[in-house]
Amino acid sequence: MKPTCIKYTNTYREKIKNQLSLLIILFLALPFLMVSCDIAEDIDSITIADEYEPNNQLSDAYAIALDTKYNAKISEVTDDDWYKITPAHGSNTYDKVQISVTNVSAELIMHLELYGADGKSHATHGATTKGQSLIYTVATPGVVFYIRLSGWDGYVNDHSSIGSYSFTVSNMDANDEYAPNHTIETAKSLEFGNSYNGVLVSKYENDYYKFTNPTRGAWNSYTFTLTNVSDDLIARMRLYGADKAVLHTTGAGAAGADLSYTFVSKEDVFYLQVLGWDGYVNDHHSSGSYTLTPVNNGNDDNEPDDTFEDAREIASYPVVGMKGTILTDAVGDNGGDFEFFKVSIANNKNVSWSVTPEASNT
Repeated sequence: MKPTCIKYTNTYREKIKNQLSLLIILFLALPFLMVSCDIAEDIDSITIADEYEPNNQLSDAYAIALDTKYNAKISEVTDDDWYKITPAHGSNTYDKVQISVTNVSAELIMHLELYGADGKSHATHGATTKGQSLIYTVATPGVVFYIRLSGWDGYVNDHSSIGSYSFTVSNMDANDEYAPNHTIETAKSLEFGNSYNGVLVSKYENDYYKFTNPTRGAWNSYTFTLTNVSDDLIARMRLYGADKAVLHTTGAGAAGADLSYTFVSKEDVFYLQVLGWDGYVNDHHSSGSYTLTPVNNGNDDNEPDDTFEDAREIASYPVVGMKGTILTDAVGDNGGDFEFFKVSIANNKNVSWSVTPEASNT
């Protein structure tokens, strides 16, 4: 029994000794672990100038990819970060491009300036407090442009703060399904009797639509109506003939107001331009969305009957209650809306005509 007790006691002492050794090692290592943690908290997310440097001027701008997140840093107050942006849409249409600056470090007040390819500044935008995210949306044709990011004081002075940030640039696909239709040559053909939702992404944008006369060579009446006009758009319409010469212009007088115009023409093809203006004189001063409804009011059932060759034949008479419509002044050979009738008269017979105008100005 004694040898057994001695063996047990030795084993117990060894365990105590091992545990004390581990505690001593842990105690000695603890200050280093604490120091390491403290140092990690003080490390900036980007310890040196970012990988896109040098990009301190337009000629050195870093070309970014859309929908890609970039992590960068304003490493000193005089630092500028320039980036080159190529939108996804083509140069023949407009879209909105969104620039999102996030993960802004606590000491940085973000500042953004927009430049054209010619180096001309077009707009500036800035956060007002430290660490604040910045989102900027620009309506642009699909051409290269540049942004300059820097740190400012949140008021007027640029180059006044430093820190790290992330940013992403994305196309928003904001235009309508008929784009590109921003020139008369790219006008979108539409049908009468339907409604079409359009949008002017930029105040510089024009939307052109092409229409075809349902009865070639005949006078017709059409009504074009813009409804659901957004609160930021003062709508204007302009009509062009087949030769692309201006036929008529009309416009709303207030933002968000509907607009309607009735148009009489015998053009086989004509065009409608929708744009935003200031409500007084100047085109291209507003943007927004709208719904266009083109309606063919038509003429009478006898068209075309504006020439001797197209005269409507009256095969038998008397005829009572024959109706017609004159859409535009017809005098001499002015090309107006004439009504020609052809009657065969038997020998020794007289024919009398009685015409009763339904409109007071006819």
